Amino acid sequence: MVSHPQLPQTNDMNIGADEKKHIARYLKFLLCCEQMAQRCSARQAKLIDDKQMKRFLIRQSRQEKFHAMTFQSGILFLAPKGVNTPAKKHTELYGALLDEANTKHDLLSSVIGLQVVLEGMGEIALSRLEFGMKQREVGLQKLRRAILAQEDAHHEFGLDYLRQSRSSIISIQPETYLAVIDDMLISMQNLFEFFDEDCDQYIADFRNNLPDQIYSHALSHNTHAQ
Repeated sequence: MVSHPQLPQTNDMNIGADEKKHIARYLKFLLCCEQMAQRCSARQAKLIDDKQMKRFLIRQSRQEKFHAMTFQSGILFLAPKGVNTPAKKHTELYGALLDEANTKHDLLSSVIGLQVVLEGMGEIALSRLEFGMKQREVGLQKLRRAILAQEDAHHEFGLDYLRQSRSSIISIQPETYLAVIDDMLISMQNLFEFFDEDCDQYIADFRNNLPDQIYSHALSHNTHAQ
């Protein structure tokens, strides 16, 4: 049984009322991504034959569930009345792409979509959140570091799988995943601006975090499309 994390007291946090609401909205976005990742990795585990990889994916699904619980606890703590969901349309579309890949038993596309692209974006998002939380002396540093380490491991799994894959990514069209991520981040521009963050820099950092073969394939596709 997984217990909920112990959250700091309100007077221990250097956060104003507006910031609490906007941080809660950012956590709501991350919550949706974690729930998506939990469902997808659980389905991936059923598609893969390699026992070691299957165990990793089952463990990932459990970890994503804990991350979702953590963010849900944070949202309830910061905004008990609830907040709307940023980029809801785009996260739903991304989830549908992952569902389609898993339904087709296209594990390579599913791994590219989840562990390579989405987890790559998650690494950037969580790293920036970690920086902001440190500045505001929120606490829970060990928990935040643990989540970051697990997300890094999920991303590394995807990169390893991609390197070992004998299949070509040409038919995968990773640029479809990347385009939705770009739209997702752009739709959150107002939220970024509240924290004096640059949405374009988020996208640039995310793209720079991608493996060369994914970035080059997407770049080539965009060049031919122009």
